[in-house]
Amino acid sequence: MINLPGIFIIIPLLLIFFVKKRQKVFLLSFSLFMYVLSISPTKEFLLIPLEYAYKIPSINEVKLCDAYVVLGGGVNDNAPHIDGKGSLSNDALARVVGAYRLYLISQKPIILSGGKIFNREVEAEIAKKFLLSLGVKENHLLIETKSKDTYENAQYTKEICEQHNIKRILLVTSALHMKRSVILFHKFFHDITPYSTGYKTLRIGYDILSFLPDAGNMSDISLAAKEYLGILFYKITL
Repeated sequence: MINLPGIFIIIPLLLIFFVKKRQKVFLLSFSLFMYVLSISPTKEFLLIPLEYAYKIPSINEVKLCDAYVVLGGGVNDNAPHIDGKGSLSNDALARVVGAYRLYLISQKPIILSGGKIFNREVEAEIAKKFLLSLGVKENHLLIETKSKDTYENAQYTKEICEQHNIKRILLVTSALHMKRSVILFHKFFHDITPYSTGYKTLRIGYDILSFLPDAGNMSDISLAAKEYLGILFYKITL
């Protein structure tokens, strides 16, 4: 409990003893709200419908695809690395490693989609450098460097696929992000095979630790809320 969400739960509860009745109700409600948003069962309830919307494809399905499309997930621009500055964020790394494992199964072109946001480094370039260091052939790496969001990932990836006569794509992104990504990519592609990575849900049952407040749970819940809002927005507007 003695962590960031725990503090925001305990302090209002302590203040209840020093305020009027109407304020007591507000403080109690606030503490309860913060508690619910910081525990694992709430996170799992919101994330599971997103992360398990699509099953992992079979090896035969992987082999039928023409290319692997990897969506950007962020970079750490100034992080030191053996071959220079710049490294992939945890989400981006999970996606790129996922694509690399697919490449080991069946060598197909890998399209890395991720442009330059604000003054940050171009994510696709950093991902390309990483895959080259693992032994992926340079002529198997295609980079898309103009996109700034998932819609543009789909739009500009489509242009690359048309240039290289790529029809069937295997879409690689975080499990949490996959449902919204598929909605957007279906605007440009007819044949998509989802391949989710970086699962945040455990699905192993709950114990006492699952009901303790955790800032990580709050962070994941906020990401889930963003995905649900994005899905709703695009279902209305597309």
